[in-house]
Amino acid sequence: MRRSNLVVEDFRRIVEALIARVVKEEAQSMHKASEVIFSVLKSGGVLHVIGAGHSALIGEELFYRAGGLACVNPFLDADIVVSRGAFRSTALEGLPGYARALLESACVEAKDAVLIVSTSGNNVFPVEAALCAKGLGARTIGLTSVAYSTQLPIRNPFGKRLLEVVDVVVDNKVPPGDAVLRLEGLEVPIAPVSTILNTFIVHSIIALAVEQAVKEGINPPVWLSAHLEGADAHNEELLKQYRSRVRLL
Repeated sequence: MRRSNLVVEDFRRIVEALIARVVKEEAQSMHKASEVIFSVLKSGGVLHVIGAGHSALIGEELFYRAGGLACVNPFLDADIVVSRGAFRSTALEGLPGYARALLESACVEAKDAVLIVSTSGNNVFPVEAALCAKGLGARTIGLTSVAYSTQLPIRNPFGKRLLEVVDVVVDNKVPPGDAVLRLEGLEVPIAPVSTILNTFIVHSIIALAVEQAVKEGINPPVWLSAHLEGADAHNEELLKQYRSRVRLL
């Protein structure tokens, strides 16, 4: 018996509508974020990407990516990611001092930028990461959901949400709870959208930054797919340039 694709169509419509909202409502914020990343490209700095739980996937998405920037340093080797223990990751998100330890060990510099990803944006980890990054002199970008975050109680000793402590806020428009589909007979919603929306946003922001770099005569450090001719020599130069600052290379 052929199964209906109605649930898939519903999900597609919701995702497309949310992306359309991002493009329309966050254009100015995305350009501001791209200017921060452009400054990193111009100064030879590094874009650090940090997030807890599934937010850490954005760091993995941007890291060592064909068509992506070589100057991306993600925090993927910490226990804050779900692959190192899901419930441990959740517990560490509320542990004071952990984000600071990670950022200080990464030797963040003033010419760098730090992208902090947290859709809820109310816990210790993302807020501490932003405050620490600013204390180290780096520019900060927060990728969060304004609607979701402002409905949640603040769960950190700083008394702030991520959107209140970063230099640039980009609202990913994720609804409270993340999941967007309701099925008859099922009490809880399904089909989260944060990773899809965050991925679209960060690649768009980087594309804007790279476009600006090219316009100003700067050769941006972009990885070439290892499957293409000439990739070995091209990528080897980028490895030499960033291996000392991007610890996972």
